[in-house]
Amino acid sequence: MLLSPSYLILPAQSMRRFLPLVFIAGTALLTSCAKDTEPVPAPLYLLDQRWVLAEIEGKAAGEQTGSTSTDLILSSVGSSNSGRAFCNQYGGQYQLAAASAGLRFSNQHATYATCSNQDLETRYLQLLPQVTRYSISNRQLALYDTEHAQPLLVFKAAK
Repeated sequence: MLLSPSYLILPAQSMRRFLPLVFIAGTALLTSCAKDTEPVPAPLYLLDQRWVLAEIEGKAAGEQTGSTSTDLILSSVGSSNSGRAFCNQYGGQYQLAAASAGLRFSNQHATYATCSNQDLETRYLQLLPQVTRYSISNRQLALYDTEHAQPLLVFKAAK
């Protein structure tokens, strides 16, 4: 005895009810595969740009005698940051938050030479891990923590 495939055909009304369920299930399945570690889009000029320190806690960084300018570079590869502090080279990791201006620094390390600006360098390296967000305006990068309306650090884009 042969069975007719008519039992596999759903009426149009049942199909209309079934289609949204298929869509929801498919969407849930596809979004569950997304990774939280995917790269986050950032303004083009934030990454791979040399940022030179202009202010630290509202005070001008000024001329840094006996050392080169303190700077910061956020690499577009590997979420690493690097730069020169007042006396030493430093580096570590950064993380951009998805769909916001969130920015965090972690695992910062530096070389250990001493200089006349050692106190400023120590403070600078203490402030980086406190950063939670950034803003860019007029080629200036301002880094903020969660507690203050004024930026902790302000950088100017190098030429």
